[in-house]
Amino acid sequence: MFLKCLVICCVFSVKTLFAFTVKTIANGNWEDPNAWSNHQVPASPDSILVSHYMVLNQNLTINSPTVLFIDSTGTICGEHLLETLCGASFINFGHLYLGQIKTRAGTNYHYIACKNYIIISGCFSGGGYYNNIPPNGSTYVWPAVLCKTQDTNWENGTQIGLIELKNDNLIMYPNPIHREEPLIVISLNNTTIRLMDALGILIETKTFENKTEIFFDKLSAGIYFLEIEIGGKKCIRKIIKTN
Repeated sequence: MFLKCLVICCVFSVKTLFAFTVKTIANGNWEDPNAWSNHQVPASPDSILVSHYMVLNQNLTINSPTVLFIDSTGTICGEHLLETLCGASFINFGHLYLGQIKTRAGTNYHYIACKNYIIISGCFSGGGYYNNIPPNGSTYVWPAVLCKTQDTNWENGTQIGLIELKNDNLIMYPNPIHREEPLIVISLNNTTIRLMDALGILIETKTFENKTEIFFDKLSAGIYFLEIEIGGKKCIRKIIKTN
């Protein structure tokens, strides 16, 4: 019994220890390892961050517990299916131009167009939902998607600029956050921050200049996202809270 417990505990610890984010580093095909920060096609990371133009050449399934995050400079395009299973979700600040979407949980802040259909369904354990967030969140089914595939043309829409987070204009620490310590954010400019959970649900909004703190003592351990807005430009940073 002790050996069985030891094995289970070790497996859990390794899985927690090696949770990681995979990011796009160049425009390209989803199945091209050179387009990803770890030079491998994403396989069950805790989150996938898309900040480039990615083309799907086959159906894509996002499994639990992965969060697919499309940044304001990110696009996923292709006449294929994007499906998120129970326990997984996507958060879109950019563009999704797809053949079809099947999702259990999704949050859209910008633009999604599906050529054929979008299916939204919950999970037996609850928590399934889909939200368009105003003022820019919009979802369309038809007309045909406008992406850079062989037979179609695509033009850039309005994109929110990215903040280059350098030590001289914005500092955040600690990350990961342990126990009841706060996340400290220091900025030289007027800054708005929005804390969201892994499903994109807004937890807290603050506008400040110089310094502020966000307390996680009432929040459970897990992955959170912090949207940072300075001078009309936005970016997203992942925050991890441990026990």
